[in-house]
Formats: sequence, C-alpha cells, structure tokens
Amino acid sequence: MKTGYLIFLQIIFLVITGCKKESDVNKDSLPVFDMEATIGRQVPDTFMWNSIAKKITYVPLSTSPDALFGSAQLIHIDKDFYCMVDQKTGSIFYSNKKGKIIHSFSKKGQGPGEYAWLTYVSMSLKDSTISVFDQKSEKYIVYDLRGNFVKETMLKEKGLNTVHLVSDDFAVAKGRDVGDYRLCVTDKDLNIRENLFPMDTTLTEMERFCMIWQLNYSRNRDMFIANFANEDTIFSVTAKGAEPVCVLKKGKYTLPEEEAKKPMDITSSPYIRSMWLSSVLDYYLITYLFENQIYDEVWSAKDNRIVSRLLCENGEWGFPLCLPSGKKVLLNTRMLYVNGNIVASFIDASTAAEGGIAGVDEDDNPVLVVMEL
Repeated sequence: MKTGYLIFLQIIFLVITGCKKESDVNKDSLPVFDMEATIGRQVPDTFMWNSIAKKITYVPLSTSPDALFGSAQLIHIDKDFYCMVDQKTGSIFYSNKKGKIIHSFSKKGQGPGEYAWLTYVSMSLKDSTISVFDQKSEKYIVYDLRGNFVKETMLKEKGLNTVHLVSDDFAVAKGRDVGDYRLCVTDKDLNIRENLFPMDTTLTEMERFCMIWQLNYSRNRDMFIANFANEDTIFSVTAKGAEPVCVLKKGKYTLPEEEAKKPMDITSSPYIRSMWLSSVLDYYLITYLFENQIYDEVWSAKDNRIVSRLLCENGEWGFPLCLPSGKKVLLNTRMLYVNGNIVASFIDASTAAEGGIAGVDEDDNPVLVVMEL
C-alpha cells in the first residue's frame, strides 16, 4: 500500500514538473521586450501616427445650441454612424459619418437605471444594446440604442469589481478582493465563464485587493491586453481565455510580489507600475509610472525593439499626429479607441482650426480623428 502511494506521488510530481517545463518553454519562446535594458537610455521620439496610417479621416461634429459637448470619446464605429460619450455632461450620443449629431441621451443620477460616471461604455449591434459600467456606483447598466433602460446589475452580486472590456459575446472584469482570482471572463450578463490568474488563498483581504489592482489598463476593444506589475508575461484575453503573447522584461524594475501586496506608495518608486498597455497593429503602446515620472513608449512587435519614448510633461500625453497645416498634436494613449486596424481619438476645435481642418471654428465641438492602419 505504501509503495503504491509513493508511486502515485512520483507520477503526480512528474506531471507537475512536465507542466512547468512546458510553461517555461512557452514563455522562453515568446517575443521579449527588454524594458530593463532601455530604462534611462536615450531613445529618439521619432514615432508619428502619420507614418503608419494608410488613411486619416477628420470628422468635425456638428455644433448647435442643443448639441454642445465639452469632451468626447469614441466607443463604437459602424458603417453608418459613430457612437461617442461626453464625460463632462455624462451623455452618450451618435453622429452620422459626416459628424451630424443624430441622437443623444443622458441618464446621469443616483437612482435605478442611472449612472454617476461613465467609466466604460460599449455598444453591441448584435443585441441592439448600450452597456455602461459605473465604477463609482459599482453598477453595470444596459440600455437599448435609444437610451431606454433595460436592466441593471450590481457587480458585487456577480463577485466582480471593475469591467475592463465588453464585447458582443463576452466580457472581461477584475475579480473581487474576497475571491481567489484576479481576472474573469464572463458572458454579456457578467456571469463568470472562466476564472484567470489564481491568487494565494492565504492572502489577507487587503493583500488580495492590492494584487488585483496591479493589473494594467488597455484601450483595445476586440481583446484585453493583460499584464501585472509584479510579472513579465503579457496576455491577450478573449472569449477563449488568456493566451501569452510576449514578455515585458522589466528585470530589477519589476515590482516584487511582497510590494505588490501593499497599498501603492505615492513616493518615488524604483519599480515600473500604474501601466496602460494596448496592442496597435504591429506595435505595443505602453504608458507607465517610474520614479514619479510618466512615460509613453512604442515598441515594435516585428523586431521587439523600442521605437519611441516620450516623457509626459505639462499634462501632455501620447504620440504626435501631424495635422494638414503641419501643426503637431499629441493623441492621448489612454483615450484611444483601438479595434483591429482602426485607431481613433479626438482633438479640440481650436487645435483643429489651427491645424487646417476645413469647416471648424475654435468654439465648435471636438473633431473626431479616425486612422486606418
């Protein structure tokens, strides 16, 4: 009996060892972006959107007394219209392809079916709905395309925290600090299909909370690009789960796991953290905090090298776009719309007017910039 038990243990050990070796091989075979080697090194900031865009379209949004928007962020592109949100007014609105506003609605408030903040918004033509995640109220609200209330879900009831992506047939969200997983793939109703990235079950509630919040943010709309500050592997998360795509080698700048368990210190840190990470065609856009400075970087997925780095100064973020007049404007990497080969952003009316975009006055609505790469 004892001999049989030992043989059983040996078999289990071999299986575990084999799985670990396979995992190591997979990780070793992935493309490696050596961030450790480039930190502190002078990198030319030569990247410009015009150099990789096959087509750039400028869409001035129509201006009228009942259609004035303080800001705008694209959430959906269809063959006939654009769907956008205005964070300042809490509005969701549509325009046709020429920029004429054709419909808008706002459900800002504290009651049932209302949101305090448009943290994440997604449109699905598959089921003709608009989905809104409100981080402040921890609500997930669904409306029809006209803005009529359909249903509301409290994330706590689903064992989830922050919604990062809502697609036509799946969603990606953070797990709660009382759970055992850092990320979850769900259906459109936020019912968990698959738990990802398990945590040590001996962690305290605060340690779990801190570990979960070390996850980066992503602007991709067709998948979620996931990386944790205390790890190097980058994953694409889709309806099929998580798949490793490359390695972000942070070396000595990787946040130690013991530090990841603690609340973030606002003092200068020798580690890379607070990251935004998006995949754009053959590039990765990376924004991160290091030693109380925020950097924007572009890395090429073709040859695993850093292409450009910008230090974010004076509240200016992102990488440059050259407007028709030759004026350069930065497109904030944290506010992009990224879906396949389409990247879109907004520029304010005064910048657009100075940049030579026809038909725009400085007091008009923002101008949508759509790039086909």
